[in-house]
Parts: sequence; structure tokens; C-alpha cells
Amino acid sequence: MTKNAYALLLACGAAFVGCASFPDAESVRTHAEQSVAEAYPGMPPALTQRAVQDAEQRLCSKGPGETLTSEEAARVVAASRTAIKYPAGNKLSGDWKVGEKLVSNGVGMRVRGGRVEGAKQNGALCINCHALDPAEVNVGNLGPSLTAYGRQRGNSEPVVKYTYEKIYNAWTYFPCSNMPRLGHNGFLTPEQIAHVVAYLVDPQSPVNRP
Repeated sequence: MTKNAYALLLACGAAFVGCASFPDAESVRTHAEQSVAEAYPGMPPALTQRAVQDAEQRLCSKGPGETLTSEEAARVVAASRTAIKYPAGNKLSGDWKVGEKLVSNGVGMRVRGGRVEGAKQNGALCINCHALDPAEVNVGNLGPSLTAYGRQRGNSEPVVKYTYEKIYNAWTYFPCSNMPRLGHNGFLTPEQIAHVVAYLVDPQSPVNRP
């Protein structure tokens, strides 16, 4: 659940139940999380648990006019970095051809007909927010264009490591970023993230072709 959606849910919950019944933010939070969980009966814990905020999400869920303090931002970054997991053998760049399929694949954890869609693996669906292959026009623009990512940055070890960690959990570098924490929340495996990294940095990838 994104911080904006969660904030809206808390606001709606507060308006519905009234301040007298839930006098503090923690009570409203608990009620909201319970309401979301009960709205999807029979869903597996891996899905319903996503409605429950972790410590970093709570820090990032500020109300109107509130901002993250420097101390809170440091706590988010430290916790995010500590929780990063890497692929077996610490190979952070995999097969760009596999990554090419992942960036346009939206399969995984969708609810259809009251059930979680069966899928062998989730997709990254990066094109929902980023331009990648310059020949692909059906892309989103919520995030920056990543076309020529490798040509502009290279594929050195520091670049590969930064790219992997940014995809795994963007909060490692940008506290409370709207970018999904794809590895942190278990949506993508470390190996899948390595394939997406390869798609971004490999000179042979369509992303980097002149």
C-alpha cells in the first residue's frame, strides 16, 4: 500500500468512525488495517500483510503539512540498507533478455474473481512508470526516462550495485520515495532484480542501443 493511499484510508476511517471513538492516530491506523484485511476474506497472508505498515512506512506516512525530519530520514535509509538481500554468488547483473520480459510483465498478485491470480513469478512492470526501450511508446512517465541508462552511466561495479539496491528498495537512497520497494516487499526475487539490472546496464540491451 502506498503512503498516499494509506493516508487517504486513515482520513476516511477517521471521518467515518469519528474522533470520539478513535482519539489517537494509532487506533485509527489499527482500525484501518483491520478494515482492509477484512475486505479481502480468504486472501493469503502474503497479500493481506501488505496492508500492514512496517516501521519505515509509518515514518513516511506524514499528515498534511508534516515533513520527514533528518533524523527520521536517516533511520529510514539505515533500516532499508540493512534489509537488502543479494542474489546467490552476489551476481548483481543477470541476463538482460530475461530482464526485458520482466520490465513489461504485470503478472503477479492480482486479485481476480476473489482469488489471487496464479503465477509462477511476478513481473516488474517497470514500463508503467519509466521509458526504457526507445522503440516502445506504450510507457508511463511517472518516473524518469531510463532510455540509454547504461550508455550514460556505464556498467561499472558501483553503478551495478547502486542500480540493484535502488530497485530492491529505493528508500535506501531516497527516503519515502513513491517507487515500489520491489525486493523489500518480496514482490521480486534478488535474481529477478539482477535480470532487470542487466536490462538497464548491458550494452546489448535495447535500452542502450543508439
